[in-house]
Parts: sequence; structure tokens; C-alpha cells
Amino acid sequence: MKRIVFKDASIVVTMNENMGEIKNCDVVVEGNEIVKVGKDLKEEGEIIDARGKILLPGFVNTHHHFYQILNRNMPAVQDAPLFKWLLYLYEVWRNLDEEWVRVSTKIAISELLLSGCTTALDHYYVFPKGKENLIDFEIEEAKNLRIRFHITRGGMSRGKSKGGLPPDDLVQEEEEILKDYERLVNKYHDSGKFSMLRIVPAPCSPFSVTEELLKETLLFARKHKLQSHTHLAETLDEEEYCKEKLGKKPAEWLEEIGFLGEDIILAHCIYLDDEDIKRLGKYKTGVSHCPSSNLRLGSGIAPIKKLHEAGCNISIGVDGSASNDTSNLWLEGRMALLCSRVKDKLTAREVLYFLTKGGAKVLGRDDIGEISPGKAADIILIDTNRIEFAGSGYDPVAGILFSGGNFRVDLNMINGKILVKDGKLLIYEEEKLIEEARKVERKILEKI
Repeated sequence: MKRIVFKDASIVVTMNENMGEIKNCDVVVEGNEIVKVGKDLKEEGEIIDARGKILLPGFVNTHHHFYQILNRNMPAVQDAPLFKWLLYLYEVWRNLDEEWVRVSTKIAISELLLSGCTTALDHYYVFPKGKENLIDFEIEEAKNLRIRFHITRGGMSRGKSKGGLPPDDLVQEEEEILKDYERLVNKYHDSGKFSMLRIVPAPCSPFSVTEELLKETLLFARKHKLQSHTHLAETLDEEEYCKEKLGKKPAEWLEEIGFLGEDIILAHCIYLDDEDIKRLGKYKTGVSHCPSSNLRLGSGIAPIKKLHEAGCNISIGVDGSASNDTSNLWLEGRMALLCSRVKDKLTAREVLYFLTKGGAKVLGRDDIGEISPGKAADIILIDTNRIEFAGSGYDPVAGILFSGGNFRVDLNMINGKILVKDGKLLIYEEEKLIEEARKVERKILEKI
């Protein structure tokens, strides 16, 4: 079994129970597992010189929409709030096809890898009629790129005719969605240690799903011991919609259904009052904080500190690249830090925790997010010998977020395999990916 020794990292940020940071430290990887962490280890194997670099657990992205990567910066919705943004893009997404999904998945994951992401959750929820298997193409590309992947089988079951936001031809019947949950779990889901692929049922949002779908999803997920995922409390429009159509605020509605808990991941969570925060915290619900998208759409800033103090598990998500408009998870961490300064101040180390161990907890995993023996060999190196870090050496760990740099890691290892080295992808040539993206982008433009 191959052994790799990271030698003399300037600082190893362990994210263990003591939040340990070890200077001039070695880390030994055997196969896909970390086997030793300590100073001056006399170990044989391939040596990686980590001097001048900070070694951390790989970042964990808990909310994304890969297919949106080819809809960045669209003029018609550059200044639109969420509901207007969605109404325009639903029409664009009718044209989703295999090439679009494959290319967008490659671009999204490549950008995530370069920014230090080793585990990603993607929320795929648009299934145009006759194209119900597009999610399988996404899974295939994710496997090729070797990222640790949690793919959600999203779904919309409440179209305009039932009082929902999406057009009727983009929604599906509850039975069809539930049947596909079963198919995907049977075909792909791996619940084992160091699993590279897990399935997450994920009704889309309160304004696009029926109560029946949420209830049936919960029953299915808990029967199969799966996480579940949805959007919640993203805008005031959503809150008003829920009050008018459901007679309750979004968080109240989910509590009544039972859709709260440690096995639930809620994206956004901006418009929550103190009672709502207590609701989510009481059940230790997972939250995916998406600050860039929340600002880009003018939605607001989530009360992350309060949610964490109330008992919620907190993580970071880049959200879809049509509302971010990047897939850079390291940069998203910096945005989370800065946004908190006008809401409920977070420290740099709290945000780094949310990016790593926090993300692992939200995804229901205890085998990633930490540099300790027995954990997955998901490791990133950040080179601080760069001009953008000059002058930040007083606290190099905090400097990862305060100074940041070009937001590309020097090295990214997932499951013991090096996928980024010297800040460059080893799997694909970036120029070819860009060319593929532009080709599909032109086709999208022709149909608008």
C-alpha cells in the first residue's frame, strides 16, 4: 500500500477535539487513510516537502447546483431577487441536456478542487420531461473527477397550477420522485467508511414542493438512514408565500412535518426569528451557510452565530454558480467571515471549522474533516510563501481567510490521491474545460 509523508508542514491544523495546531509537523498517509501525525517522524515513503505550507483537512461544500455553472453572469438576472431570478432561469433550464450536465459538472468540481474542496454536496432538482436520467451523467463525471460526493436527488412537485412557483412541465409527481430515490440508492449509495458516493433525498423548497413529498421523503430517508436536504428561509418572499399558502412561517411548517434534525441539511436560513432559531437548534439541525449567493441576490445575511449557539451544526456552501457566481469554497469561507462582522461576529478559526469538521458533521460523517490517525486522507496544502500573504505571519492560520491570496490551494489530496499539485489540476487541462464550457454556453444563448 502506497505511503506518502508530508514532511515538516509549518502548521498542521488538525480540527481534532482539542482544535490542535501543530508547528513543524509531519503527516503520514497509507493508502486512503491518515496513519500518523507528529513531529520528526522517521517514516519511509514518497516525501512531500511541506515546509512553508499550512496543512488542513480538505474543505467540505454542503450546498451547490452544478448545472448552474454555465449560467453565470446572465444579464437578464444580474440584478434580480430570488423569485424573479428563478422565474427567468426556469425557462433556460428547460433546455438542460446531457452535454450541459456533463460539462457543468466538470467545471464546477474542477473549481472546487482548486479551492481546496475535497467533499461536495450537489443539489440537482431540475428534471425536464424525457430527460429524467441527467443526474446519472452528473454522478458519472463526479466519479471521474474523484471528489468525495454527496449527490442529492432533488425534486419539485408543486407547479404553478398547484400554487407553486415553477412551471408545471418542470415538476414531477411525488410517486415518480420517490421511485427515483429508491433507484438511485440501490444503484449508487455507499454508507461505508470513506464512502466516495452517497445519495441524499432533497425536495427543493417550500414554494416548489407539496407537504406530501416532504413527509414521504422523510420516511424514506430515515428508513434508509440517509440525510435529507432542502432550502429554507432564503427570502422574505418565501416567508410571505408560506404564510399565505400554508398559514405558517417556513421553519414552523418544517417542524410540524418533522423535517428538522441532525439528519436534515437546510440551506440559507436567513429569515429566522429567535423562536425559529430555537426550533432548529433544539433538533441539532444542519445548516449550510451560503453568504455570497445571499448577498448576490440581495437576500440578506444568516444569523449563523446564533444558530450555532442554539445547537445547530454549521457548514459552508457555495450555492449555485448562477447566484454566486463562483464555485470557490475557500473564497466562500472568507465571505462568511466578513459577512459575520455586520451580524454576529465569527472568528477565522470558527469559519475554518465550519469549512472542515463542521461540514463533515452536517453531512453525517465522522471519517472526514480532521487530520488524525484513522481519518480519510483528504488533505490540502496552502503555500504561504506568496506575495499576498506577506505581512500576515502574525497568525498564519487566520491569514488563510483574512489575506487569502488567489484562493487556489497548492495541493489537494482526496482519498489518498493527489488531484491538484502546484496549484494546477492533474486530471484535466483547464484550457480544454474552458473551451467545452464556451461551446455549451453558445448553445444556451441560441435558445434564449
